[in-house]
Amino acid sequence: MRYLAPASVLVAAALAPAVLGAAPGSTFHTVDTRLCSFPLDVTVKGTADGGAVATTALRYTFAGPTTITLRNARSGRSAVLRSTGSHAVDTRTGTITFRGHQVWFWATGKHVPFLVTDGTGSFKAPSYVLSPGSSRARVVDPCALLSQPPSTQPRRTEAPWPAPRHTLSQIAYSGLKPLLGALIRHDHVHLDVVVNGRKVSVPAGVGIAEPVDRGPCPPLGGKRGDCATGHGYFGQVANSPVHTHSASGLIHIEADRAGPYTLGQFFDEWGVRLDAQCVGAYCTGAHGQLRVFVDGRRHRGDPRAIVLTNEQEIAVVYGRARAFRTVPSTYRGGWPGGGCGGAGERSCLPA
Repeated sequence: MRYLAPASVLVAAALAPAVLGAAPGSTFHTVDTRLCSFPLDVTVKGTADGGAVATTALRYTFAGPTTITLRNARSGRSAVLRSTGSHAVDTRTGTITFRGHQVWFWATGKHVPFLVTDGTGSFKAPSYVLSPGSSRARVVDPCALLSQPPSTQPRRTEAPWPAPRHTLSQIAYSGLKPLLGALIRHDHVHLDVVVNGRKVSVPAGVGIAEPVDRGPCPPLGGKRGDCATGHGYFGQVANSPVHTHSASGLIHIEADRAGPYTLGQFFDEWGVRLDAQCVGAYCTGAHGQLRVFVDGRRHRGDPRAIVLTNEQEIAVVYGRARAFRTVPSTYRGGWPGGGCGGAGERSCLPA
């Protein structure tokens, strides 16, 4: 990933700038055909920044000011982000501090921006844990900048509900922020959605910007957890801290910031309505009831407020009385690994 400095957008609303890892005087150009419904043309130009030392950490290259031009190759609509932020490296510890307006993108891949920050923060060495400091973050969706912004309102339609096309806009709607720093938490939750006795697929790629199928797990990975589906999707642009790698129903909580993550946030990312009465088009009434269960016990409050914890089984069930006779209370498909960073769990960081 790369990281950009302050910038102003010349279309739609103004964007905060960015700090990018483009070497002074260098130019990068590519066309991304997967993220948007149109070919996304990306050009990155680096300029001299007055002597700051360039460095790399995690998926980013920190260098001088940068200009990023995004263009809808179908309509010709464009946006320009000019980076003016700065960074500093503590030569004693390796900690990297960033200041000003920053637009972030991975230094590998196609350099597609996904987040802007405004203020001061740092990556604390040696693990490069994010310390947000005074920085304020918001999501950037190039697809929405260069075309008609998509509706992010959760769907009230009947199942199935595929992963939303505009993932970054949906992440923003959920109130989550794509990952920047090292993981400080990595837990797993299993979600079952059952409508009138039939399981609804929880799709791969929720919370993953530009998910790409890397195929089945290696032979020694077995057929459990995500591997049981025969495919695993991984992001090429950005990852939300709450996402799915497969259609197994497993939700991964991979976070670089402290804070609770909720079932409501996941459904908002998925783009599916969930409240105390309804999931999608299915609402409590004459044709059935909606009930939500956590580890086999009925949850009688707002299901959106359910806090996600490690190895939790959540069942969202709609139907008549017989639909609730057998509700999953545990996940038997095999967890992808032990949790870390959550309450009572070991640290995710090296000792």
